[in-house]
Amino acid sequence: MLDWLRRIFATEHTPRPALTPEPRGLHVLHNGDLITVKTPGAPDVAIAWTDITAVRIVSGDATADPPDLFWLIAGGDRRRPVLVPMGVAGEHDLVHAMQERLDGFDNMAVVEAMSAKGPIGFKVWDAEMSGTSDAY
Repeated sequence: MLDWLRRIFATEHTPRPALTPEPRGLHVLHNGDLITVKTPGAPDVAIAWTDITAVRIVSGDATADPPDLFWLIAGGDRRRPVLVPMGVAGEHDLVHAMQERLDGFDNMAVVEAMSAKGPIGFKVWDAEMSGTSDAY
């Protein structure tokens, strides 16, 4: 979905590999009620749109160059966050849905995260402080 951002920040001398490789069969779906990550052979992981309290972009293997990036979609009440690898099937549609549904979704934070190096954590949206983009 965001390969074009990688190309913008790549240089001629340091080609950047594709985003996190898509694990076979892993994909993300969403509807009016839920965001669901489906992994073959494992239980589905889901979060209701109404339960989302924050969206961040975080790195997995920070030693990779560029780092493996994930959408971390957090919910309240100590619920386990949902991790969505960037580049996974269905991510493009999910990002558009988040932009539409989450008032104050910070597109600039996405751009900054895509160009960052090393371990990262960028706030893209927060229920209490929507519209901010502080790295944490």
